[in-house]
Amino acid sequence: KPAKRLSSESNSHEGATAGEISALEEAFRKFAIHGDTRATGKEMHGKNWSKLCKDCHIIDGKNVTTTDVDIVFSKIKGKSVRTITFEQFKEALQELSKKRFKGKSDEEALQEMYKLIEGKGPGLTGVT
Repeated sequence: KPAKRLSSESNSHEGATAGEISALEEAFRKFAIHGDTRATGKEMHGKNWSKLCKDCHIIDGKNVTTTDVDIVFSKIKGKSVRTITFEQFKEALQELSKKRFKGKSDEEALQEMYKLIEGKGPGLTGVT
């Protein structure tokens, strides 16, 4: 089996094939395992969800507050669980993008939301 070459330009929206994770998912994983040595990166706790929303400036204190972020988290996750999956994470972002980018179309708002998160990780804030 030939070794799979990893292109250094795998952070575009297009062309994310199976086995190659998107920049969004990578950020999700980084935040999901933050401060938790047992975490697999497959699901995220509310605490790390809030951290991601703060660190990535989804919470802007005007349109989106910490309360909004908590409400969306509670709404999206299952009743008896304390974490959200990557799929649910995307749902939560969609929900918040409407508030965060008022006046943009749903699609545009979501893309803007992804841009805030892609390539980020805990503690890498403000680093360009």
